Amino acid sequence: MKKLVLLLAIFAALFVTSCVKESQQPPQDNVLEDTDTVQVDSAVLVSGVAIDGAMNSIFLKVGDDTVQFNYPDLDSDHRQSWEMGDSVTIRYYVTENGDSITDVINESDA
Repeated sequence: MKKLVLLLAIFAALFVTSCVKESQQPPQDNVLEDTDTVQVDSAVLVSGVAIDGAMNSIFLKVGDDTVQFNYPDLDSDHRQSWEMGDSVTIRYYVTENGDSITDVINESDA
């Protein structure tokens, strides 16, 4: 009986230790991990198929994910027009104030 209690105590201690180690690990961010996302220098390029959007915004299908980009202040020299179904690449920089989109490129026009 003592061996059984000792065995259960050891099992409980190992279980508690493993739970504590898991809770001390930092949470992982939900980051879009896809082969269609590339970082060039400090710019990030995301390529996908345009599936929706409106005035200065776009929804791209990237792999199994859908991502949205808004670019209300982007001038027309860096913003190509697109239609649903076009292959589009978004170039942006990550800043402390959020993402800064610098280019909307319609790859279907190339």
